[in-house]
Amino acid sequence: MQSEIKPKVEKHLKELVEDGVTVIKNGVSAEQVLAVREQFKAFADLNGDFFHKHLDADGHYPRIINLHLAFQPLLDLFTQNAVALGVQDAFFGRESSIYTTLYYERGSAQPVHRDTPYFATRPEYNYLGVWVALEDANARNGCLNVIRKGHLVAEFDREQMALQHYDSLDAVPAASNILWDAYQQRVTDCCSELGLKVERVEVEAGDTVIWHPQLPHGGSEIEDITRSRHSLVIHVTPVGVPVYHQDVFFNPTKAVPIKAAWDYKDHGGRKYAVHPQVEFAHRDPTAPSAFRQL
Repeated sequence: MQSEIKPKVEKHLKELVEDGVTVIKNGVSAEQVLAVREQFKAFADLNGDFFHKHLDADGHYPRIINLHLAFQPLLDLFTQNAVALGVQDAFFGRESSIYTTLYYERGSAQPVHRDTPYFATRPEYNYLGVWVALEDANARNGCLNVIRKGHLVAEFDREQMALQHYDSLDAVPAASNILWDAYQQRVTDCCSELGLKVERVEVEAGDTVIWHPQLPHGGSEIEDITRSRHSLVIHVTPVGVPVYHQDVFFNPTKAVPIKAAWDYKDHGGRKYAVHPQVEFAHRDPTAPSAFRQL
């Protein structure tokens, strides 16, 4: 670790562990942020046959899953973000890598939730959310909501919760809306009982937010739905760590492989998981190789 960033890494790691969230100011330069937004527009126009049909009435795209596989500038937001990388590596005690990404052109306005039912790693909680603001994010265009220190609320009896809805733990599917809603409601109820409140995290373009795997977080309401809010969410794990979903999260003693089944590629001295497709709002899967490059 470079000596000049070590104190910053230690500061942000302490905040991540104690509060569940940390904001790294100017993790990415203003010049790089502007370049990524301009390149994104050019890339989308060049690949209009894939992109343009997904534009909404306000001219915004929905969340785009794993766009980094086809659009290299997004990888640079991970590999060239030195303090954020240092925090991730220190938290894991191992080198961090990209598992998946979400590119947003508009705020998500998602309800507060924990990610872990859909990011169930082995060993558990070897996951972080990393969010890079590519535009200022505030109440007008939607910012992150967090329940600071909500990650300290102890894990629940997940097996017992699952068995209230399914005959056996083996019957729990990878995606269960019933269990997702029950778990997230329990999380927010426990936080409320402890006096923990939802707060907005307003940031500027270039800032990077990192949240603990157990931190309750979401997206604020958007006052002006016509406004854009470009951002990139990077879901990171140590290299080689597998990620499972609710069928494993709610059955934590289930025997599963402890090595990731996917391959990795290298970029900028870091690794990212290889997935077969890019998706628009979890639909319209497209091979990364099908996109034309600038």
